[in-house]
Amino acid sequence: MTYFYKKQFHSDAYFVALLLLAMSIPTSRFTMSVFQFTILGLWLWSGFSFEVTFRFFRKANFFRAVWCFLGYMLRLTRNNLVTKFALFYQNKVAMIFVSLFLLHLVGLIHTSDYQYALKDLRTKLPLLLLPIVLSTMERISFNRMKLLLILYVLTVFTGTAFGFIEYLKQEFTDIRQISVFINPVRFSLNIVFAVFILIWFVFYDHTLKWKWRIAAAALAVWLTGFLFLMESAIGMLSVFLIIVGLLLVRLFFLSTIKVRVLTVVVLVVLPVIGYFYLNKVIRELTTPPPVDYALLDNHTKLGNPYVHDTIHFGIEDGKYVGLYLSLDELQEAWDKRSDLKFNGRDNANQELKYTLIRFMTSLNLRKDAEGLAGMTDKEVRMVENGIANINYVTSPSLRTRISKILLGYTIYTSLNDPNGSSVMQRVEYLKASFHIIRQHFWIGVGTGDLPFIFRKTYEEIESPLQLQWRWRSHNQYLSVFIAFGVFGFAWFVFALFYVYFKSGMHRNYFYSVFFAILLLSMLTEDTIESQDGVTFFAFFTCFFLFAVKRPEEEIPKDDAIQLNHVS
Repeated sequence: MTYFYKKQFHSDAYFVALLLLAMSIPTSRFTMSVFQFTILGLWLWSGFSFEVTFRFFRKANFFRAVWCFLGYMLRLTRNNLVTKFALFYQNKVAMIFVSLFLLHLVGLIHTSDYQYALKDLRTKLPLLLLPIVLSTMERISFNRMKLLLILYVLTVFTGTAFGFIEYLKQEFTDIRQISVFINPVRFSLNIVFAVFILIWFVFYDHTLKWKWRIAAAALAVWLTGFLFLMESAIGMLSVFLIIVGLLLVRLFFLSTIKVRVLTVVVLVVLPVIGYFYLNKVIRELTTPPPVDYALLDNHTKLGNPYVHDTIHFGIEDGKYVGLYLSLDELQEAWDKRSDLKFNGRDNANQELKYTLIRFMTSLNLRKDAEGLAGMTDKEVRMVENGIANINYVTSPSLRTRISKILLGYTIYTSLNDPNGSSVMQRVEYLKASFHIIRQHFWIGVGTGDLPFIFRKTYEEIESPLQLQWRWRSHNQYLSVFIAFGVFGFAWFVFALFYVYFKSGMHRNYFYSVFFAILLLSMLTEDTIESQDGVTFFAFFTCFFLFAVKRPEEEIPKDDAIQLNHVS
């Protein structure tokens, strides 16, 4: 029982709360909030003594003991607030980081939608709470940091395992739905970070036995493969660019000529392989084999004429979608097999007949009654749910992702319709964003007015985006510029890099990798505009900056060098 009276209890409770918060980031928004407030409670009541509390109840009646206990807690809270804020004000890095939240408070001055602004401030609370709390609590040991990162990686792995089970069921309409716990983009960022944590354990943790290094390498391969399975473009690109960056830094610091030459070869070969692969895939997806119309059948087995259209239906997966079309025959066969009408809409609100024609093309089936008979009931359900290509479900990959982008680009450039492609939708988001920036360059629109100004702008520029796709910029830098103007944007960028360099963490492997992931993600997503995104950003930034003892404080010099130099 005496254990509970010792300071060790507070240290252990704080570490467990940090651990559970880290494990919540890739799995649960609810527990993210729970454990943030748990950490806040431990911060407010640091130094709490069970011995003092028990003494109240041993020496007085219940009501007097409760009164004394409440007074004790109030004094403890007051003393902690005074002491810890004094520590916080001495930490310039923590104060600059908190300024990111204060920037949103300043944005209230000229906002008109305070309801949305207050909602936004609640979402951004981790930018305020975590730097204040973590910068004024005791630092955890290097070994505890490793344990937290290991359990965090295992939690990410668990998320991918559940996602893979969902993939095997093949009941999704969008491959991103296999991210079962949090937003798929945010989950992909967690996966990328977990991959580079594992890379550190494989190459730089000299205390790790070889069998565990092999296990870590295998897990890194699994997680990378899951990124490809999810078709996460930003995830795959982040892994590639950060690996290239790490190799460049290693090249700069290495003195061995042979290793330098090998590194240069790898740096040259990787982009070359990527270029040739991309060029090959694009060529295959956009270049169908030549068509000899004299060799094509003119009638179905039921005697109905075929239409061979190589112009209006386009090319998908390297095939002409419009070959072997017998629409009347296909309509009659479809209406007998499905409750959704051939000339109606599928469950994704797309014209069903075009969904069906594309789907049958991906199966190499002729678009007639015989071709439809070759489809399974499960495949018919896929068409009804709006899946236009069998590969979207059975073969998600980088190639499939490229195929989707190419198709979206073709439709956008020929029909001015971005609605079916997330990439082309982002083009419209950028158009709207730059339009707003030109009109509100100096001070922005304020913290709460982003939804309103985007709705208004889409109308002004007559965007072809449907209402359900009229979102914000999907670019954190532009979102900040729009909300706070050029001065707010400049401060946002300054704060990010000030924290990175002033803290000296630009030489730390973990934080440098995390910082790179963050900067890249902000190019394609409003990373800190959602709870899972802002918690991911605020927690790991504050964790590495404030919560972990610096290597030179407790580990051998050689290991400190390994940790503190991005390799």
